[in-house]
Amino acid sequence: MDIKQTLGEILAEYKGKALNVTDATTFDELEFDSLDKVDLLMQIEEKFGVTFGDDLQVDTVGGLIDKISELKK
Repeated sequence: MDIKQTLGEILAEYKGKALNVTDATTFDELEFDSLDKVDLLMQIEEKFGVTFGDDLQVDTVGGLIDKISELKK
């Protein structure tokens, strides 16, 4: 499973439109508010079979990809 591709699909589905995201894209640029982020993280946890701690601090798509990769080891 390609994390970046799958994450891109989840983000696009959540927003209801195709998104052009890079590792440097921030969630603020994607216009995710705090509730969106919580819902999105729950979807990602379910899809990838990982659990994020309450102290998760990632601002970019690349940071989230790195965190998912780390948790899947």
